[in-house]
Amino acid sequence: MNAYELFDAAFDSACDNAEATIQYIQAYADGAFGLTVSDEIAQKMLACKAACAKANDANGEWGFNRDHYIRRELEEIEL
Repeated sequence: MNAYELFDAAFDSACDNAEATIQYIQAYADGAFGLTVSDEIAQKMLACKAACAKANDANGEWGFNRDHYIRRELEEIEL
């Protein structure tokens, strides 16, 4: 599993009310997949989420922004 797959699971539409915190990501990874995620990786995921949200506010191109700011940044990080 890579960080993008974890991000996608942790923040899918069923988790719309999920708190975007390091603790949430770590608890989700442990509970759902039995994975340990470092603070550094969880912070990277949150930074990507914030960058994508900022770009969405600026241009509204959700698909492009998700690919550019989240998928490309996280899919190379193996967990």
